[in-house]
Amino acid sequence: MKKPIKNIHTLNKRISDLKLKQNKLEGKLDDNFNELKDNFLGMSLNSILGKRNRASNFWAEIVTHVMESEKLQQGVKNFASKISDKIGDALK
Repeated sequence: MKKPIKNIHTLNKRISDLKLKQNKLEGKLDDNFNELKDNFLGMSLNSILGKRNRASNFWAEIVTHVMESEKLQQGVKNFASKISDKIGDALK
């Protein structure tokens, strides 16, 4: 802890030092807030999906997650079966 204040000169010096520190902290806070505004979407996606190379693997990851569902797998099988039946009927 700093030395106790014993005179008005020391008090004024301490006040001016604290005001400088306040201005620096406000500037840093503004910079951090602007960075948050600029990068909010990317940071949110990283939080939800994890940090990965989404540019090349985005659709592959979506298909992988979708196909992990048993109901969707069954639905895709039924859809493929109906399509193949329709194509077979059209070729007769």
